[in-house]
Amino acid sequence: MIITCAQLDLEQIDGSGQCFRWQRGADGAYRIPAFGRVLRARQLSPDSVELDCSPEEWQAVWADYFDMQTDYAAVMARIDPEDDYLRAASACGSGIRILRQPLWEVIAAFIISQNNNIPRIRGSMARLCGGQADFPGPQAVAQMDGQSLRAAGLGYRAEYLLRAAQTFGEAQALDALAAMPYAQARERLMNCRGIGPKVADCICLFGLGHREAFPVDTWVRRIAQRHYDGCFPCERYAGVQGIMQQWMFAYERREAGRISSGEPKK
Repeated sequence: MIITCAQLDLEQIDGSGQCFRWQRGADGAYRIPAFGRVLRARQLSPDSVELDCSPEEWQAVWADYFDMQTDYAAVMARIDPEDDYLRAASACGSGIRILRQPLWEVIAAFIISQNNNIPRIRGSMARLCGGQADFPGPQAVAQMDGQSLRAAGLGYRAEYLLRAAQTFGEAQALDALAAMPYAQARERLMNCRGIGPKVADCICLFGLGHREAFPVDTWVRRIAQRHYDGCFPCERYAGVQGIMQQWMFAYERREAGRISSGEPKK
């Protein structure tokens, strides 16, 4: 089937730092595993995507995964007309959507992400899967030893992932976390050793769908200092500031890449 959406760009989503198990084939199509299924998706044009699922599966699983119920054009329309930086960032990342991914997989991915880069995170996630389509659940991870986790490239993060697996492998622990409002979920996550404010906000944004979560890393801190007198106006964009964060993150990384490659900024 083919869907039409002006705000859905597979390449932008894949490079946005929120998902780490997508695989792009030689034909440009993406293999996307989630919820015990695998979707093949290929960008046909800036506003159309070809999918190998039925309309029924799209509505039951993947439409929610791609957050199709959110009007990203309306979110973009909320940007302050005088904020040239955010307007440019939103135009740059206009195809990014906040995926609704399996919660445990997101928890694991962002624990692994600490002081790490995207290729290494992808490698660690792949090694933990061991060739399987599904990411191992918390009970399975909890049964691994530290040596096995370090062999997957986790380093000191192995202990943090093991602790999280033991915590969220308990009965209904993930369901309880998913039912919490943002502030409570964030606090619950930070009670787990190895999960600080930034990782907790990433989990809240990418695993729990709390778009008010606003992860602050080196990139976002730099943006705030350069363009917002040290503090991004989250209150103006209440409820969607996490989407703004993704647009800014993508834009800043693209501009940094241009500078390092010698390409002139536009």
